[in-house]
Amino acid sequence: MAAPINPHVIDMLQYETPSLPRFARCVLLTALMALASCASTPNPEPASAEPADQLVQLVERHNICAAAVAVIRQRTLHQVMTASGCDPALDVRADSVFQAASLSKPVFAYAVLKLVEQGRLALDAPVLRYLPHGYRHAFDPLQEGASASADEVTDPRLQAVTVRMLLQHTAGLPNWASGPLHFKSTPGTRWTYSGEGYVLLQRAVEAVVGQPLDEVMQEQVFAPLGMAHSSYRLTPEIAERLLSGTKANGAPRKVIELRRPVAAFSLYTTAEDYGRFLAALLRDEALLARISDSPVDVDTGLNLRWGLGWGIEHTGDDVHLWQWGNNPGYRAFAIAFPRSGDGLVMLTNSDGGLKLAEPLVRAALPAQHEVFRSSFVTSGVMDVLCEVLRVCL
Repeated sequence: MAAPINPHVIDMLQYETPSLPRFARCVLLTALMALASCASTPNPEPASAEPADQLVQLVERHNICAAAVAVIRQRTLHQVMTASGCDPALDVRADSVFQAASLSKPVFAYAVLKLVEQGRLALDAPVLRYLPHGYRHAFDPLQEGASASADEVTDPRLQAVTVRMLLQHTAGLPNWASGPLHFKSTPGTRWTYSGEGYVLLQRAVEAVVGQPLDEVMQEQVFAPLGMAHSSYRLTPEIAERLLSGTKANGAPRKVIELRRPVAAFSLYTTAEDYGRFLAALLRDEALLARISDSPVDVDTGLNLRWGLGWGIEHTGDDVHLWQWGNNPGYRAFAIAFPRSGDGLVMLTNSDGGLKLAEPLVRAALPAQHEVFRSSFVTSGVMDVLCEVLRVCL
């Protein structure tokens, strides 16, 4: 029997970028809901004692043209594995670049929390403290400039929005507005996943530091952590290492070139670089404590909550951090275990890439994880259309 569709996933439309036309999104969601009842339970994944062997089997089984996985052990980058399931195989290396999609958010949150440590931001301060001239909201964050459609946000509820709420997705903003910005709920009352919230916080960070996001991230994160092949916008250097995105069946796919930095989804990175980030995060006990302090409920049935920049899974007395990524042509997943200092990040260049997440985590870091029962990391509308109707968009 198919798993129920999580209403938060419908709200997110399974895309991190706001570029899909509204009509197309409605059609795809209708198809997903119609197909959910007939989608069969997936076959068991191949068993393997070694994560590297598991990765090879999985990419071949699921037609994933490129996948790279970094494993962290005891707060140190332990291993980077790569594989290609295409014929002919792609040359996938530890420094091959992927779009990380929403894995952008935890890295941006790390920079925000570093600015909090430096006294340049305050978690419970109204975000408008850092935007004294107000907030001009771009309908499409990738099309900013004098000619781009935008609105001055005048809703008085914006005055109640804090930095903490934006990191925690409780500001009441939608994932993407695709028009004038509006509130879905009163700030601070409930969890609603919001890329718009991260763009608002990005503007505050840029105003405080006096630099565009890509420069802020270089100074606060990439240079200190040795992330030499990461950027929040497409550059010639990134393009040289970038692997093109594909459909769930391995066919070429039209993807969006992210030439403007967007905190919510535009990170280009490698498995090795993101592994360095996870290892550094797991070594920072004070930051980990702040991330997981006072989380908000997301799915009480699965013990899923949200902290500052990360999803949080409670398993007994243990806490795990997680985030998934979903851009057209790319899927990603990251999980971190603060108590043991272990973690894993997976980057793929396929719409079907999230199928690899659970078996890879199970092979590298054996444990049961309720997050894999949630609709956040199960097959999205594109995967269902491709597998059931053979419509691979």
